[in-house]
Amino acid sequence: MIISNSPQIYVSVDIGCRQHSVAIGLSNGDVLDEFAVLHRPEGFKQFFGRIEHHRQHYGGVVAVAMEGYNGYARPLDSLIKVRGYQLYNINNLKLARFKEIFPAAVKNDRIDACKSLELFQLRDHLSLAKDVLQEIMPTPRENDMLKRLSRRRRALVEKEPPAKSSAGRSSRSVSRSAGHHKRCR
Repeated sequence: MIISNSPQIYVSVDIGCRQHSVAIGLSNGDVLDEFAVLHRPEGFKQFFGRIEHHRQHYGGVVAVAMEGYNGYARPLDSLIKVRGYQLYNINNLKLARFKEIFPAAVKNDRIDACKSLELFQLRDHLSLAKDVLQEIMPTPRENDMLKRLSRRRRALVEKEPPAKSSAGRSSRSVSRSAGHHKRCR
């Protein structure tokens, strides 16, 4: 955590496949905002707009915690890192333990985002909260390039056109027609 005179802005995101629940608060425990955004470019624009509004008003560094780093969190997690915000992954098992100890009314995405924010705000004061959040460090540029090249290679291999046989038919059609013959036992 970065120490400064202005409070740090904590953002907690409960990831869903079509929409995400968001809670924004300060490191001093204040809750500033709760809302949901669609998993679409206009939703991401709203997400960053609301964060920037609070950052301009309160100052401080922005730190975002989300469950499900990668997966449904893509591309939001990458956009968060590009903005220079600190990114944390929420350990779901430890979050569940925290919710057992400090129960909420019922389980829903909004309450999960608020509970995660509460946990984020308590992490420097409560030993149970310390290991729930793992900071996601930026990956080296070379790793990102290697990942893109590996995925591109896999896509090219999977799209490989069928080889032509000497009779001019593809090997796939030959193997399909061979399947119609009875096998010897």
